[in-house]
Amino acid sequence: MKKGLLLSTLLISLFSFSKNESKLNSKNPTTVPPTVFIEKGASWKFLDNGSNQGTTWKDNAFNNTSWVSNVAPFGYGDPCKTTVSFGGNAASKFTTTYFTKDITIADVTVLTTDLEFGIRRDDGFVLYINGVEAIRNNMPTGTIDYTTFASATINGADEKRYQTFFVPKSLFTNGVNRISVEMHQRDLSSSDLGFDLFLKEKDPSYVCEDGHIACFTSINPTTQTNVLIMPTEQRFQMLFKEGSAYGDGSGAVPGTHDFTGYIPSAGLNASKTGHLSVNHENNPGGVSILDLNLNTNPTNPLWIASNSKKVDFYNTNLVTTIRNCSGGITPWRTIVTAEENTTAGDANGDGYQDVGWLVEINPNTASVVDYDSNGVKDKLFALGRMNHENIVVSDNGTVAYYGEDGGTHCVYKFVPTVANNLSAGNVYVLKLDTALSDDEPTTATATWVQVPNTTQADRNNLASNAGALGGTNFNGVEDCEIGPDGMVYFASKGKDRVYRFKDNGTTISNFETFVGAMTYPIQTSTGTVNEPWSDGNDNLAFDDKGNLWVVQDGGRNYIWVVRPNHRQSAPQVLLHSSAPAGSEPTGLTFTPDFKYGFFSVQHPSGSNVAQTDASGASVQFNASAALVFSHEDYLGPQALSNESFTNNNGVKIYPNPTNGIVTLDFNEITSSEVQINVYDFVGRKLIDKKVSTSLSKTLEIDLTNFNNSNVYLFEIISENQKQTIKVVKSN
Repeated sequence: MKKGLLLSTLLISLFSFSKNESKLNSKNPTTVPPTVFIEKGASWKFLDNGSNQGTTWKDNAFNNTSWVSNVAPFGYGDPCKTTVSFGGNAASKFTTTYFTKDITIADVTVLTTDLEFGIRRDDGFVLYINGVEAIRNNMPTGTIDYTTFASATINGADEKRYQTFFVPKSLFTNGVNRISVEMHQRDLSSSDLGFDLFLKEKDPSYVCEDGHIACFTSINPTTQTNVLIMPTEQRFQMLFKEGSAYGDGSGAVPGTHDFTGYIPSAGLNASKTGHLSVNHENNPGGVSILDLNLNTNPTNPLWIASNSKKVDFYNTNLVTTIRNCSGGITPWRTIVTAEENTTAGDANGDGYQDVGWLVEINPNTASVVDYDSNGVKDKLFALGRMNHENIVVSDNGTVAYYGEDGGTHCVYKFVPTVANNLSAGNVYVLKLDTALSDDEPTTATATWVQVPNTTQADRNNLASNAGALGGTNFNGVEDCEIGPDGMVYFASKGKDRVYRFKDNGTTISNFETFVGAMTYPIQTSTGTVNEPWSDGNDNLAFDDKGNLWVVQDGGRNYIWVVRPNHRQSAPQVLLHSSAPAGSEPTGLTFTPDFKYGFFSVQHPSGSNVAQTDASGASVQFNASAALVFSHEDYLGPQALSNESFTNNNGVKIYPNPTNGIVTLDFNEITSSEVQINVYDFVGRKLIDKKVSTSLSKTLEIDLTNFNNSNVYLFEIISENQKQTIKVVKSN
């Protein structure tokens, strides 16, 4: 026992978290958001009469007061805000349309970076800044005029995608700057035209901090295998599996694990102590609450579930819950679970249909919140009945966003009557100003249309009423999240995209596809591999560096990570993990310090094989399970420093690392007898051996048959010194 305590003390002295702790806990310097000079959907002057404007039309001194002004996107043949003319003959349309816009920059020198143009073009264009050509795209080289055709036809979704171009800020001057764009068709019978543009400071490059949960090497693209695949820099620990017993003795854990939500405890240990909520997408459904804490062992940090229990939904007031799919975490540390089912029925006769609602849970008591404190626990009727998937609440509790996966497939906004209280308020549905085309936005703007929700009938039929009011159908709204940039992001499963927008109150702007529906270059340890995004956009989560984590329940069932400086025309995406065969990854949540992430593995194949998790246990994803993952520095056995403690020259051990057999060299010690103790990493003694150095100056020790560790501690004691040397055994 004393030697075990001594060894533990030595292990603690050898290991330090200080380097990565200081990185992850330090506050980022205050940053100024990139300045936006032209938003999507801005007003432009344009000329669409097919005339020859020569070469001076692009110059600052050109008088364009006779040109018409209106708002983008401009075009014809596809939905747009402003229709431009192509002339009177559909078989001989105008080749070139001209656009100009003046912007003012007070002091170019204060701009922190170069500037970024995002341009929607159909087909080709030339862009000028203060009369000087800056960008040419899909156009021939050399001199061009108003009859020059674009080089190629732009088709399908690419017509609506914004191409990114970066230009030096030296092209701009203090004061008024004129942006001029000439759009060219591919031929005289082209079926459509499209133009819009934004201009902003370039986003800073993403800096990957060693030890951060989003700093990893992408896994190689793969079909599903019989194990969970994660980055080599990270480990996982299984926490909560279908069929195991609840800690409070209330029965066995149901399956179909879905949304997970980590709710931290108050105080300094918020990232080490809390509750994990796990949805069960069954009929009847359910929610489990785990009481979690991170142990205090610096040499083997692991999470411990001290208790687990289920939430009671099955009573006269609540009746039941069905298909608890996604959900959300409120700023006041409660969980909202979502029912993705609208089966009809009013068993308790209270006037509300029994299922199809959001339900708020107090994780401390594992019970539904009673807002009126009258003993009657209600579902969140004011938010309406639908095939709920998720909800996100703003930090100040004044607005919430959620979506429907089924029915009307709309995006909704809820404005509480009282902040931080979801029991009463107004509901609005998102209506794009123009329809999607090829699943891409044809406009960057939309309005919020209020949906009646004051009566029981209003609330029971809210989704169908929203559809009748013109709410946009996004074909499966799986999750909504508020990004660190203040924009609202939501996943559309059916359209294979994550969209985002800026909420301006009664309207929205900057609506766009952020990621999806493309093939992306993935930088792996073996090189760059192209991988299609595919379908199944599901849960979303942001970390503290602005990375968007996208959990997919279709395609290859990946978890993707999208950098904050990602653009569709300048991709920055990574592959984090691949779920085991037969399963989908579900839910994703982080601790407040973002060292640890949690997600579930839903309905995996029963034939998946065992693998070792961070605890050293052999685990098998043959039933639904929830897990935690982290950088290897924060989960599981920790590697010691290579430093050896000795009073003078001592025993040498080689090779280190070893495949199994090591040699101890005693030539540098004077003692005639040496005690050799070998421990595995958790302190269990494996070898206890006395050696006479007068008989031999070397000794071989075979570690081949020890398979419970890859790190061993050799304690070498002689009459005048003691050494502890770490030996690593490679596989």
